[in-house]
Parts: sequence; structure tokens; C-alpha cells
Amino acid sequence: GTAPSRHKMRLATVWGSGTAVGKTLVSAGLMRAAAARSLPSLFLKPVQTGVPDSDGAFVARAAGCQHVVGEHAAAAGLSTSGPSPSAASATPPPQRALTLFAWRPAVSPHVAVEREGRGVSDAELRRATVAEIDRFAAALAASPMADGLPDALALVETAGGVASPSPSRSLQCDALPTALPTAKLAEAPRATETPLPALLVGDAALGGISATVCAAELLRSRGHALHEVVLFEPGGGGGLGNAEAIGAALGVRVRSLPAPPPLPEPLDGWWEEVGAHFAELLDGLPRAC
Repeated sequence: GTAPSRHKMRLATVWGSGTAVGKTLVSAGLMRAAAARSLPSLFLKPVQTGVPDSDGAFVARAAGCQHVVGEHAAAAGLSTSGPSPSAASATPPPQRALTLFAWRPAVSPHVAVEREGRGVSDAELRRATVAEIDRFAAALAASPMADGLPDALALVETAGGVASPSPSRSLQCDALPTALPTAKLAEAPRATETPLPALLVGDAALGGISATVCAAELLRSRGHALHEVVLFEPGGGGGLGNAEAIGAALGVRVRSLPAPPPLPEPLDGWWEEVGAHFAELLDGLPRAC
């Protein structure tokens, strides 16, 4: 069947040039920016390893919303947490973070499957990802307040880097969709009706230029539309020249943000410092056609 209208939704997949470059900080910042405007928003984490660690739970805490877990993720020990959404019929679809598939070992997804079982195919991964975005779009369209809502946000956050293995051992840039199709995904795995723009979180460290440019070009080669690159740099400055070099190589905007304080320092002050940057990043995400 056809997908529900997504015409008011800002969409993006958050990718990383590697592990621990700040993907979840970008997702949380965008969800906080949406919450500040009372915009309906969905954060979707298709693949999570290292339970009880949970990127979805972190985003939910940062944005003040509920973290919901799918049946597969619940089997790994994750549980729904955070404030329950309002049941009032006039309330638009609320913010929520959702984790679909999860494993306990803190290793690459394909190794987690080897150790724990409960494998997931690429087709299952794509189908579940698209289904949740379309479920969110349908709820948005059905809301009595839908006509008055200026925007909504749907984010998909990947696990690890662009070329990190999926649970099935394929590369994540091959496993996750480049777009949201109107037909069933099994019939049109590369449909381009509604593109999923790629937000790439790059590496501001020495050697990060090469890693980020390679990740970006791999995304492009697999059909992902690169929208923007985000770097977290100490003090927000470009001491190593990464932002300028990456921007020149790729021809896209590179946004430099100050790096967060090291754990376990609280992030409250940092969120205040970078709030305007994430509001601008949200405004720049293209709306679905």
C-alpha cells in the first residue's frame, strides 16, 4: 500500500564517521530544539548494542520525552521509561524516542548476534525503520491539530560508523534505507519518493579529515544524500583546520560546535551554549516532499 503523507516532516538519518564522534549528541540536540517549539518528533534507534547503555534513553532524558522499546530490544533488557504522552485526543503526536533492536554485548552488531543470537536481516531492519516513521506520520496526519502544526521531526540514528557492520554483517550504509518508499520496501528497496537526508557527524581530531571525507563519499556512493557535516571541536574552533578542509572536499556545509565537557560533568550549561546551533540545524533540514 501507499505511505501516509510526510509533507510536514523534517527527516534525517544521523551517521558517524566512526564510533563515539557525537551522533547521539546531535540527535539529542535536534530533539531538544523540537521540544522547545512543542513540535511532534520521533527519534528512532534501529540498532543498539551494549545494553544497559541506551542512546534512546539518553536522547529521551535530554529532550524530556518517553523512551519506548520494541519487543526485540526489550528481550535484551531495555524497558520503556520517561513521561507517558498525553492521552488527550486534541494533543498532537508527542515526542518520543524508540529503540527497535538491541543486544547486551558492547560490540559490533554482527558480533553481538554471534554471541547472543536473535539475528535481524537487512530487510527486517529497513521494514521496521520505515514502518515506524510511517506510523508517526499517520498519527500526525490523524491529529485534530494537524493543520495547525508547522513542522514535525523524524530522526534515524545509526550505530557506529558509516561502514560499521549491521546485524547481518552487511555495511550499515547498505542496510539502512536511502529514502522512504511508497511501495512495500521488499518491492522497492531503493525507492526515492521521500529522500532521507544524511547528517554526518565527523571527526575533529587529527586524522579526522580523511575519515570524514571517506565516510561521506561512501554514503554518496550508496545513494544517501549528504546534507551537512557536524564537528565537535574543543572550544568550537578549527585549530586543526578540519572543518575548512572537509567542506572544501565535499562541497557541503560543515558546522563546528564546541565539544561537550568530559563525563561525568553535567551537560546543562553546554546545552544552553549550543541550543541556537541546533535550532538552526533543525531549520535547515529539508521537509519531505
